[in-house]
Amino acid sequence: MSGAGATRAVTCTARVSAADMTRFRAGIGATDAARWPTTLPIIWLSHPDIIAAVRDLAADRPSALPVHEAQTIETMATPPLDAPLSVHVDLCRSDADRITVDTRVSDGAGRALVRLHTILRLVP
Repeated sequence: MSGAGATRAVTCTARVSAADMTRFRAGIGATDAARWPTTLPIIWLSHPDIIAAVRDLAADRPSALPVHEAQTIETMATPPLDAPLSVHVDLCRSDADRITVDTRVSDGAGRALVRLHTILRLVP
C-alpha cells in the first residue's frame, strides 16, 4: 500500500529569533546581514508536528528518507523576528514516492507573510 492520496493538516506556532537568523545565514554562507534569506522559511518544516505528519504519511516506507525534490518560496512580507507566527501546513501523499507540503505563514494579525510549496521524495 503506497498511502497515495492520504492527507494531513498541521497548524503550529513558530518564531525566528535573531540568533536563528544568524545561524541560518552562517549555514548558507549569506553575507548580507540586512537581508532576510529567501530560503529561511524551510526551517519551519522541521517543527516536530510537521515531522510527525510526514512520518505518518510515509509509514509504509519506514526506512525511506524524505528528501527535498523541489521547493518554491513566495514572500509577501518579511516575517518579524521574535514574534509568534502561525504556520499552517497541508500535506498530501501524492504518489508512492512523494509528499507535497503546502505551507502558509502569517503574523499574529493573520497577515500572509510567506507561502512554501515543497515536494519531498521518499528515498529508500
